[in-house]
Amino acid sequence: MAQSAALAALPQVAAAFIQTSNAHIIDMGNAAYLDRKQNRPDLDAVDGCTRPNHDFYDALAQAGVNTVIRYYSDQNNANLNCKNVTRRERDLLHEHGLALAIVYQFEGRSKNRFTGSRGAQDAEFCLERARIINQPTGSTIYFGVDSDAGLNSDQGVTDYFRAVRRVFGGRYDIGIYAAGARCQLIQSAGLASRFWVPEAPAWLGTHAYMNSNRWHLFQNKTNIDLSAVTDGHGQKIHIDTNIVNPDQTRSIGAFTRDGSERTYDPSHLNAVAKAHYWVNQDRLPVYDYPGGSEVAHLCIARTVHVISSNDGWAEVDINEDGLPNGYCQQGGLLPLKQMPKWRRTSCKLMDI
Repeated sequence: MAQSAALAALPQVAAAFIQTSNAHIIDMGNAAYLDRKQNRPDLDAVDGCTRPNHDFYDALAQAGVNTVIRYYSDQNNANLNCKNVTRRERDLLHEHGLALAIVYQFEGRSKNRFTGSRGAQDAEFCLERARIINQPTGSTIYFGVDSDAGLNSDQGVTDYFRAVRRVFGGRYDIGIYAAGARCQLIQSAGLASRFWVPEAPAWLGTHAYMNSNRWHLFQNKTNIDLSAVTDGHGQKIHIDTNIVNPDQTRSIGAFTRDGSERTYDPSHLNAVAKAHYWVNQDRLPVYDYPGGSEVAHLCIARTVHVISSNDGWAEVDINEDGLPNGYCQQGGLLPLKQMPKWRRTSCKLMDI
């Protein structure tokens, strides 16, 4: 795409959109409990999930977050680090007005992990966890194939989802969290109905799949812990943020307190999508003011939230808390529907 066309495609995002254009869906690997075990052998892993961090959950809601994706995982028979979502946590999220969505992920980067027999085993485990937290039937359980395509064969991944589908027997909707090539594989086979792409632009097929516009959910920022949402709540908290494709869906299969499906206003989804852009330069500097001193940078094929734009400059939020972090040149950005190809560069991702 020519630079002039890219500039023309960038809308004048009003400052009033700050709250309505934030990424409003997050995923968290661990629940936010103040007594969560954090590499401390003196804390019991089971009893260390008793003091909910209400301040953090209030901050989520105030920042415009309305949905939290949480985990089922074999790793924690003792609920190590509060990884497995519990009924207590479900109630806690709902008390703060947050919908809950579910993803199963365990050893997703292990070589040759995905087979038909393992798919059946994981599906049975998820049914038991769903019973424990009273996950409503008809909601979605995503399964994480959290690796690039080389570690697991196409046939193995297909067999895995075929087994999940058989064991579920229509009780739950099936989603996949995977590189673009894996989402395309399972979508073409008709073995899942929701497709969630990780923030891993180098993974096989992700560039093509994102630009095919067939995806439902994109994990646009990972490991955020230095933002107004995550910082200053008495513990170190990591969150990832996600964007819904408004052309494909109004729902990701999350559920509310009464068990109903959480749906999203199309105008809100469009505002979020239109305010997020791809970086189209190897390294794009962020300045404290237009033409000022560099305060941060962005790397190729990563997203940024544009708060406003004027005279060739975009005011940007780089850690998804809705607050501006500086300015970058508009010519270094492309719309969300036009993901550039990732390439290896010297640009290093910043802690956010």
